[in-house]
Amino acid sequence: MSSPAMDIMLDCTSTNLDNYNLPLRIGSVFIVLAASAFAVFLPLAIQRLLKSDTKPRTTEWILVIIKQFGAGVIVATAFIHLLPDAFETFGNSCIGELSFDAWPGAIAMIGVLATFSIENIGHRIVSERIKHVKARLAKDAASELLLPTITEGTAEMPPPKPLANGHSHGHGHIQNFFTHSETHVHSHGHTFFELDRSSGDSIKITKEVSESIDRLSLYVLEAGIVFHSVLIGVTLSVTRASGWPSLFIVVLFHQIFEGMALGTRIIDVTSLSRTKKYTLCICFCMITPLGMAIGILARSNYAGESSPVALWAMGTLNSLSAGILLWVSLVELLAEEWMHGDLHEASAPVSLLGFLSVVLGAALMSMLGNWA
Repeated sequence: MSSPAMDIMLDCTSTNLDNYNLPLRIGSVFIVLAASAFAVFLPLAIQRLLKSDTKPRTTEWILVIIKQFGAGVIVATAFIHLLPDAFETFGNSCIGELSFDAWPGAIAMIGVLATFSIENIGHRIVSERIKHVKARLAKDAASELLLPTITEGTAEMPPPKPLANGHSHGHGHIQNFFTHSETHVHSHGHTFFELDRSSGDSIKITKEVSESIDRLSLYVLEAGIVFHSVLIGVTLSVTRASGWPSLFIVVLFHQIFEGMALGTRIIDVTSLSRTKKYTLCICFCMITPLGMAIGILARSNYAGESSPVALWAMGTLNSLSAGILLWVSLVELLAEEWMHGDLHEASAPVSLLGFLSVVLGAALMSMLGNWA
């Protein structure tokens, strides 16, 4: 006769995978793969279609809908799907008594701070590079301005470039630079023409900074999605037969919504080459099916979804992913877009459409999180 303690220990170290339908589980891998590919590549296909056949205003409205819908999905994934699962995992009796009850929140906070640190360091690296480039450009501009016109005495400055309306006026002289420098410039309210190239380079640099930051944010978002997608795949493959059908449907819709969210972010980063965009999409398509395949292959050695090691692994990765996605969704997707991006000065109808899209994405993902 077994004691209650032995029964609890048995429940925490074993799993029941009787009636495991292997062909069905293998087929489900390809179904999830197809659904993920459809979802993540859909925004790219829509973007290409809109460029060729649609009016600009219609294009703007459609892109706002899919981008803000995706942002709502990511917010709800963190708040409704990942964090509650993490708290439930760490609250499992099989994990043992914890001296600190707020492990999920603490790990999520670490995810937020780590993501912030990565992006902050990235910003600083880019800014330092920009400072060096600007200093070099200023030095080059000064050399181009002074050296060709310096002679042993004084030299007349070359005439300024004509303005768009055909009118220009300017005069000046530069004395010997190495003795007593004197510069006199007269211009009718226009920027001195030698600075045109520098100004253009400055604009180009600013654009490159923005593009670098956008790429970094996208990579962080993909990392957060990848972490929990592996767990989703493994969990689905080692779920008991009785609970598998409902979980499979939830995972399927989860992949569709999350794929659309990632795809809208990928098309928003215009500096990415087509090859890199496709690589990011393929990575998302493969990661959950890969987790499912791992779960199928390791099912005979699986210690059980209630084993302490599995609980710690799932709880930690879910919490970490929640922190990463919280930062990306609230700071990079919502705050950046609405406070500084395209929606900052958008018209009232476009702003309302965007807000409703965020709410719709969050609501649908919340419903899935409640069913899971």
